[in-house]
Amino acid sequence: MPDLKNYREVGVFDLLSAPLNPIGAFDAEQFKQDARALIDAHPDDKFVAVDLMGLDFVYSDAYNAFLQFQHELSSKGGMLALLSNSATITDGLKKAGLDRKLKVFAFEAELMSFSLHSQTPEEQPAVSVPDEPEAVPVASQNVRSASEISPDERRGERKTGHQRRFTKSFNAITKDEKKLAKQGMAMPFDEEKSSGTTVLAIIVILITIGGLVAFFLMR
Repeated sequence: MPDLKNYREVGVFDLLSAPLNPIGAFDAEQFKQDARALIDAHPDDKFVAVDLMGLDFVYSDAYNAFLQFQHELSSKGGMLALLSNSATITDGLKKAGLDRKLKVFAFEAELMSFSLHSQTPEEQPAVSVPDEPEAVPVASQNVRSASEISPDERRGERKTGHQRRFTKSFNAITKDEKKLAKQGMAMPFDEEKSSGTTVLAIIVILITIGGLVAFFLMR
């Protein structure tokens, strides 16, 4: 069998040139012959693409030929793909319900990207699922275990220090504070006593002045 010259390798794909008939349309019958010769010559190749760049449309017989080789290649774990940036061809595939069966790439770079990420199941590395980390108990900063409580604290003799939030109880009043409180309670009475004395002195002075005025008036 002579060497095939109507295809080139792009990634994992054998990119087959689109055969054209004399009027420049896609030749489905010639494509079947070319695809069959390519697959028979390279039985280990599972990915074939058809270069439809420059074509605005293909007829229904081309779709039937594409499906024929797609079915054959998919049975080996591969695929038949189309290389086309024509909206008319893409729309035709959707209308025929073939957009989910035939993969369309708009650029050769997409063929290369797919090739880099495509692996058959036996080629995929085993993925080990990491064990869930064991829960590490976190000691509470506010609660202490029974072993950390001293005998004195069990008897109710709680100590102050870094283990307590407050170092002084609200009910702990020093002797000086009691003395000040006592003086504060006595202060209102002292103020009332001082005010009463002042009023009495004023009354006495007024009476004395009134008596003197009356004495001079009577003379």
